[in-house]
Amino acid sequence: MNGKVLIVGGSIEYYGAPLLATLAAYKTGADLVYTFVPDCNFDVSRSFYPDFIVRKFHGNYLAEDAVTDIVEFSKTCDCLLIGPGLSDRAATLRATQLILERVNIPTILDASAIQVLTKITRVPLSQPIVITPHINEFELLTSKDLENMEKVKLNAILHTLAKDLHINIVLKGAEDFITSDNGETVINTTGNAGMTVGGTGDVLAGAIASFIAQGVKPFDACKLACYFCGASGDALLKEKGFLYLAGEVASNLPATIANI
Repeated sequence: MNGKVLIVGGSIEYYGAPLLATLAAYKTGADLVYTFVPDCNFDVSRSFYPDFIVRKFHGNYLAEDAVTDIVEFSKTCDCLLIGPGLSDRAATLRATQLILERVNIPTILDASAIQVLTKITRVPLSQPIVITPHINEFELLTSKDLENMEKVKLNAILHTLAKDLHINIVLKGAEDFITSDNGETVINTTGNAGMTVGGTGDVLAGAIASFIAQGVKPFDACKLACYFCGASGDALLKEKGFLYLAGEVASNLPATIANI
């Protein structure tokens, strides 16, 4: 009843990112989360939590030989999150592009997977799309210097890109700019500087995927996930100061949601 999430991520460098996303997806209510990781991550991933359902593809990185299995498995799921912990190797980006072009369920692109949008020639894609860049990833995608840009100009860029590509955008920062595929932008202000710790973006992406899998529209799922993840971080700030980790943000989500 509460959806099935498929998460594809991990590499020889980063095994934790897809696990944080998986934890967040469960902690925000998804019934089942299937996590595909490279063979080098498989043993540590399946031993992390007994709740996790972990599958593997060959090697140390996502490559084209894994595409068919992932696309076929996606047909049993309600939402795909691809990107946490993936490398930016050419073979991995090519495999990500092929998956993106072949799946038919709502898809979230996180981290290096966001850059495959520059290689897509057929837009809009057949499925709803969400991207979750931080400022550096968004600059790389748009080839614009956004660091000191006024909000009005930033909103205009978000509006244009979202409408042209028919995608939802979560631009992560001190304030999260959340833009729908028709160009509407809202700003989320929960959260604090402690959330610059590595992994909180993976938690956010997992929460978005969970809400979408449960039937929430992508734009609303983005708003909910940003608000709740930020509120979880704010609760941890009161308890621990800035000395908390991304996994704690994920683990604190049920209490945060229950208290709002």
